[in-house]
Amino acid sequence: MGQYFLWDKGKKMYFQLPETWQVLNNVVLESKRVEKSVCQMVSESITHPIGTLPLQEMIKPTDKTVIIVDDFARPTPKQEILKPLIGHLKKIGINYSQIDILFGVGTHRPLSEMEVEQALGREFLHEIRSTIHDSWSETLVSVGRLKTGAEIKINPLLLKADFRIGIGSIIPHPMNGFGGGAKIIMPGVANYEAIREHHMGYLIAEGASIGHTKNNPFYEEICETARLAKLDFIINCVYNSRKEVMKIVSGHFEKAHEFGMDLSLQEYGVNIEEAADVSIVSAFPLDEGPQILKALVPATKVTKSGGTAILVASIRGGRLPDTLLNAFDVAFGLAADDPKKLVMDYVRDGKLIMENAPMDFNCALNATLLNLSYVNVILVSKDIVEGQAKRLGFGYADSMDEAIKKVFRNIPKAKVNILPAGGLVVTNVKKESSFQ
Repeated sequence: MGQYFLWDKGKKMYFQLPETWQVLNNVVLESKRVEKSVCQMVSESITHPIGTLPLQEMIKPTDKTVIIVDDFARPTPKQEILKPLIGHLKKIGINYSQIDILFGVGTHRPLSEMEVEQALGREFLHEIRSTIHDSWSETLVSVGRLKTGAEIKINPLLLKADFRIGIGSIIPHPMNGFGGGAKIIMPGVANYEAIREHHMGYLIAEGASIGHTKNNPFYEEICETARLAKLDFIINCVYNSRKEVMKIVSGHFEKAHEFGMDLSLQEYGVNIEEAADVSIVSAFPLDEGPQILKALVPATKVTKSGGTAILVASIRGGRLPDTLLNAFDVAFGLAADDPKKLVMDYVRDGKLIMENAPMDFNCALNATLLNLSYVNVILVSKDIVEGQAKRLGFGYADSMDEAIKKVFRNIPKAKVNILPAGGLVVTNVKKESSFQ
């Protein structure tokens, strides 16, 4: 029996497979050792940016500056980036009173007090103003319209500022291709109605897929929103397969982002020869509530239609939100044993299955229902109990050994694909399943 591993909570989880199972692809990504600290990489990147002048030549000592930071659904080392960035701004002549830190949470939950302190550090916690964006706020200001017609409103701090800096992470995204870049604006600091119309309008659009931004309408609309919001500069993290920051890219929100995406694809873009009977996938490094469900996208792509995906996931905070579970209860009640049709009908009509719920919940719900139309899922988790897994439409096992035994009973001779870090990998399957 061969021994393999998945990444989980930053550590390797080892497991064995039956001798009668054939591994087609074991996507173990070889990552180079990171030699520089995040602080050092930030300092170097903002003085040698991509597509813009160095930061000190773009910003004036009198400028009011807003720094937009992502939330904890992303692994961005916020404090390690803010410290050298604000130190750089001080050298330019910008003092604390000229700076606002805005957490671009989109429709995600607001940060807790502990998370704000974790992001800022005690050095800046009481010295610099910080605000958590509210996508439902009546104070948001119009900057234009989506191609589909919805009015785009953004946080007024951006319009009051003379200079706008976005901080984020470049990791695979099911519809935008990659996170980071302009996503700090849309959905980060935009209004709920525009986010809703944008996400629902392009949820299943041609070209809106993981790892791809060329001819991707989801991505293109997000970039246009960033132009309307006058995003001046980004600082984005590029990761290796261990979730270590291997590079910081700074500069123009499209050009620097494109450079970072190319680096990311070099690091964890992989060719898969064919879809398998069984895929074994970790959600790592995704660990924030519904974010873990994104790992089902590459899992489904590398699994034959009707096959089984074993998904290993850990939850930051130790539990799934009740609102998310309730959304799945509602969906399965409406689906009449055809979840794919339910999603397609609702997307076609521009409706949400769970009204007034966060958009990431609705997107996770829709994508998961589509995935379940093609594959069976067995969840392995210490943070999610069996009853909750069933509400998601999944089977459940409390260990990898148990999950493998369950699948082995039905598929004694299986072809297998293994994705040790499913939240990072971008797969190109030569002989795909019927899932597109």
